[in-house]
Amino acid sequence: MKKSGGIIGKLLIGLVILAVTVLAASGVVGSRLNKKDNSGFSADLMGFENARFAAAGSGFAAVSDIACRLYGRNGEILCTASRSYPQLQIAGAEGCAAIWSEGGSALTILRASGAADLSYSGGVTAADMNDAGTAVVLAGEIGYKGSVTVVDEDNNAVYRVYIGSGYPIDADISPDSQRVAILSMTSEGSTVSVYDTDSDQVYAEYTSENSFFELEYLADGRLMLVSSNGAAFLKDDGKLLGELTFDGEILKGYAAGDGFAVLLLGSYQAGSTGRILAADTAGNLLHSADTAAETEGVSAAGKYFAVRYTDETVLYDTGINVLGSLKDTAGIQAVVMRSDGSAVIITGGRAAIFEP
Repeated sequence: MKKSGGIIGKLLIGLVILAVTVLAASGVVGSRLNKKDNSGFSADLMGFENARFAAAGSGFAAVSDIACRLYGRNGEILCTASRSYPQLQIAGAEGCAAIWSEGGSALTILRASGAADLSYSGGVTAADMNDAGTAVVLAGEIGYKGSVTVVDEDNNAVYRVYIGSGYPIDADISPDSQRVAILSMTSEGSTVSVYDTDSDQVYAEYTSENSFFELEYLADGRLMLVSSNGAAFLKDDGKLLGELTFDGEILKGYAAGDGFAVLLLGSYQAGSTGRILAADTAGNLLHSADTAAETEGVSAAGKYFAVRYTDETVLYDTGINVLGSLKDTAGIQAVVMRSDGSAVIITGGRAAIFEP
């Protein structure tokens, strides 16, 4: 699970999606698209040619100026809703997605069972979902710094905690839906507060002098924090496991798969070179690779990830070994990595499978 708004608003990168060009079925990608075992894939993108996209487990979600839609693994439409959200934000997980406008009072949850509209008068700051279908919503709250609400798979609010100190900027729900973690900015740096979803008392806390701006629960229940020049990994009992720092470089994007995280780094200086880092969920650096071209986005799932460059999209394994690539792909709207090593390639008005 990964929300789309975080680094986009803060570091000008995309939504855990990469973005698209014309992949004509008979063009540069040739026979690598729609291989036999994906022959049943067919996605109707009519009306979503200029949409924004996000990974939703093995499927994906699309949001345009007037509507939002959830797609399943084979491109089938699971849910469509007519909604209008300015400054769209989107977060997806297996079989579900949440759509909202940062600071707006409305949030829509898409599921195969239908769409549900929720309202938060204080304005939604952030939201996310896990593969169990549980949502977490960070919103403003009169008399408090904010509140975090947990919404179950039936769209009922089942837990809420009110935040009285610090400035909350992000929140996430654990894979088992038993805990929420809240990232707050303070005058001393950053604080992560973890709550059991049956208690309003803090279960654990972690404080740092670093100014982290995004938090994510990983698939194994550990937490990842990211800043412009570093990442931290911790247990949700507040114990720091490890850190990665990249002074002199800036984080351009990141994504997490099963048991690993990948970070895209670039230089503060003008130029096209950068680095890809692959780390385990304890913050140990597994592999590093220099890039000769500028990176523009990343998506990860299972043991694989896809990186979009200015003129090429490349699929890797966790060893940063190249599995396959699409050349001359400047203009792609979205590349959504899937856990089986294939990726959904979305172009203006169509989607196809790339499987190296």
